[in-house]
Amino acid sequence: MHITDGTPIPPALLVGAGCAAAALTAWTLPALGRASPARVAGATSVFFVASQLAFPIGFTSVHLSFLGLTGVLLGRAAWPAVLVGLFLQRALLGHGGWTTLPLNCCTMGLGALVAALVFHVRRPDVRGAPLRAGLAAFAGGAVALGLYGAALLSAGDALEQVAWVCLVLHAPVVIVELLVTAQAVAYLARVQPELLAPGPPP
Repeated sequence: MHITDGTPIPPALLVGAGCAAAALTAWTLPALGRASPARVAGATSVFFVASQLAFPIGFTSVHLSFLGLTGVLLGRAAWPAVLVGLFLQRALLGHGGWTTLPLNCCTMGLGALVAALVFHVRRPDVRGAPLRAGLAAFAGGAVALGLYGAALLSAGDALEQVAWVCLVLHAPVVIVELLVTAQAVAYLARVQPELLAPGPPP
């Protein structure tokens, strides 16, 4: 769900995304300082690596992101983790774009924050953690996909058909991430439940 440089996104949207990204980064950085460095590094690595597992479909490709799992593990610190992951993907692999980095961060980072909010709305109850994690992954993925589609649709007729095709192709990925995240959290609840304890609040 990366938007690349050269995509005809309205300049006003790019500027607005830049301002929103700056504000959210300032808001979430204190949470990053309170989070476990090992947990942040692990969740960021999962996000970075999962996004590289792309499956080509026609003129586009779909990939996992595990935004829900990132939000579950990091809470509000998920935003800077996604920002770092996206920066490294652009710098090292050429994915996304420099001018669209704030917009990509908004589409994916807000999805991770929504997932964090859904999962941690009841805490520290581990018994229903897998179900809440699945709902969190679904909510976060749906928000990220919706914002991605809205950004493409903002380009007007030039990308309207592309936007709807991408939305349809990425929708099954949200379901896959729901199932995988629920299973991962069920495993963590058994072997290391402290990882599911509230970190920095979402």
